[in-house]
This record gives sequence, structure tokens and C-alpha cells, in this order.
Amino acid sequence: MTMQKRNILGIFVGLIIGLYTILGMSLFIFINLKFNSVYYAQHIPHKEGTDPDVIMLMENMGWAYTPEIEGISYDDDGSYSITREKGTKTSVLDLTGDTLFFHSESNDRYLLNRNFSVQHAFDKRYHTIKYNQRKVQKEIRETVQPVIDAQPKPLINLQWLFNLIYQSRFN
Repeated sequence: MTMQKRNILGIFVGLIIGLYTILGMSLFIFINLKFNSVYYAQHIPHKEGTDPDVIMLMENMGWAYTPEIEGISYDDDGSYSITREKGTKTSVLDLTGDTLFFHSESNDRYLLNRNFSVQHAFDKRYHTIKYNQRKVQKEIRETVQPVIDAQPKPLINLQWLFNLIYQSRFN
């Protein structure tokens, strides 16, 4: 084999290895951000009332850590939902498409957008009711907080990249 063919082969092999390295790193970063999104969302600077950790938990429930916790169950067939049972009371937070649905312990129902603001509120007979936005968010947080608290710290912390990507959304 001539020297010129060896050089071309070396360059070709180097380019292939470089391409695989870049693709592998990109895949690792994507998976890291998805799996650890709830952890990162807990630590991102955000404006009051946005609750990025709850939003990331619901949006990435298929990726995020969902531990077995007594009284908590998960459903991910068609939509993502978390159900919390406390004694005889049950609350459910569900994400379908761009809409969050919350069924509170008091049997009130709320439709929220992805920015976590209530769009509609109904009682158990589907009559429109008045609501307190902060109270609803507090009830939602109580429903999902055990899952949020159980999120592990990432092995390789990419908080800076998560902040760069999502900061404008939560501010």
C-alpha cells in the first residue's frame, strides 16, 4: 500500500471515529437532560408560580425516575398521570398533549396549561367554580412532591446546559 493510500485511510478512519464520538456525546447529553430534568428543574432560577419541577416531571415522566412510593401510582398509557392516595382521599395530576388536568382531593377538577396556570375549574358536577391559583398549585405540589423528592442527583451534572435551554421558558 502506498503512503498516499495510508494517509487517506487514516483520515477516513479518524473522521469516522470523530463522528461516532460526537454522536455518542450528543446522545449522552440528550439522555442525561431527559432523565435528570426534574432534578435540574428544582435548581433552575424561575419566576414565582411556574413550578418547573412539576412541569418537567409531567412532561418527562417516561424518562424521569418514578420510584415505588406507598400511596403513589403512575399511568403512562396514552397520557402521563400520577395518582396519590391519602387515606380515603385521592388526587390525580394528568398530562395529555398540552393540557394538565388535576383532580383534587375535594373532587374539584382543574384544567391548566403547560405554564401551570389554571384555565378552567369545575366541581364534581362540572359546574364552573371560583378558585385560588396558589391553593391549586399547592395541592398539585402535595400530590407530586414525594416523587420530586426522590429524584437522584445526576452522576454528571449538566445544570448549566439545562438552564441555558429552559431559562427563557420559566422566567
